[in-house]
Amino acid sequence: MSTSPTITTWAAGDYPAMARRLAPAAERAVAAAAPGPGTTVLDVGCGTGNAALAAARCGSAVTAADPTPELLAIAAQRARTEGLSIAFHHADADHTTGAYDRVLSVFGAMYVPDHPRTAQILIHRCAPGGRIVSAAWTPDGLMAATNRATSPYLPPPPAGGRPPVGWGDEGYLRALFTGHEVTVTTEHVPFTFESPLAAAEFWVRTAGHLQAERERLLADGNAWQDLHHDLADVFTEWNRAEGAGIRVESAYLLAQIHPAPAGADREPKAGGVNAGCGANG
Repeated sequence: MSTSPTITTWAAGDYPAMARRLAPAAERAVAAAAPGPGTTVLDVGCGTGNAALAAARCGSAVTAADPTPELLAIAAQRARTEGLSIAFHHADADHTTGAYDRVLSVFGAMYVPDHPRTAQILIHRCAPGGRIVSAAWTPDGLMAATNRATSPYLPPPPAGGRPPVGWGDEGYLRALFTGHEVTVTTEHVPFTFESPLAAAEFWVRTAGHLQAERERLLADGNAWQDLHHDLADVFTEWNRAEGAGIRVESAYLLAQIHPAPAGADREPKAGGVNAGCGANG
């Protein structure tokens, strides 16, 4: 695959700490994809490898792509530690090739600004009779609430870009995949913290797009401190813990898309090395 031209801010924060919290969602997405020995899998926006590793543990031949080399390096090291054979590529969705039995996007494709184009790429990467599985934050969930709280502190989004949480809206997603079979469920990722401020500090520390603005906000009076307090207010509002501490849940839409037959314009099915089940498979 070609090297991706995309420049991202994901490595500016401690995203691996967030990714560890999101591992159950990746495992749920892989369970929905139901890969097995010999199944070819493409993980688009693989990050630190949660879904790619889970699929490889099932014996699938996995290809994983991400535009952030620092996250890919972590994913590759995790695969080596578990003895899993995964083909990692520094690439965004536009630079993926081939067709696969399963195409995964766990909080990945939703962040590409051109949603219709990205949906078409996922369709073309899916082999005939295959399945796409997408996990995306909902527009009425915790992630959207934190985004609303942080947006006043960030530069305006790119012109023509669409909110990532659109992928987590069932109607919007069905429109993106018009003509294809779509089934969805709403799932949740739980988060626990000692306090609202601890939750806010974790959110800011792990978010590269916020860390990228740190120096500017520190120089702007109390903006950096205000950002933390505004986020802490969100966690106070969403708290469901009975006693001490904070417990919140972030909803995401788990979608399975079965692309309709596309005729001869499909690319040949990708091959790959069949990876054996890991210790946790």
